[in-house]
Amino acid sequence: MTSDETQSQLHAAFRRLVQAMLHPFWQRVRAAGLTMPQVFAMRYIQRHANATVSDVARALGVSNAAVSQMLQRLVVQGYILREEAPHDRRSKHLRLTAKGETVLQKIMPSSGGTFGALLSRLTPEEAQQVLTALEILLAKLPTDENETHASPGAH
Repeated sequence: MTSDETQSQLHAAFRRLVQAMLHPFWQRVRAAGLTMPQVFAMRYIQRHANATVSDVARALGVSNAAVSQMLQRLVVQGYILREEAPHDRRSKHLRLTAKGETVLQKIMPSSGGTFGALLSRLTPEEAQQVLTALEILLAKLPTDENETHASPGAH
């Protein structure tokens, strides 16, 4: 196990890295007048054809009532449409409008984005060091739900 001081430094460094990488994304979300849950809902709808309110609620881990209100705001903003399901008029399918697709394209980071710009500043040796460190961390990730609740020294 790492020392408390090293662990604290690692935690602070990761927090700074994540904040620096996500800050541009959060700015684009705010500039679009959206919330993170709204963006997650729109991304879910984009990826899952014929998604329903229940599907989105389940994906976000919230009630149908809560997600229904959020989706209604997206309908009013012109980002999504609710359409009757052909086989069941009581069921509504959700889909993004062209405006919704456009706003997601503006919000979502490009394939390189902030991380790509950061990586481009590394020497090949530095890039290999970062890759090795990340592979070590990834190998230490819990492999099942039970491990996520185990004590830190249990591995």
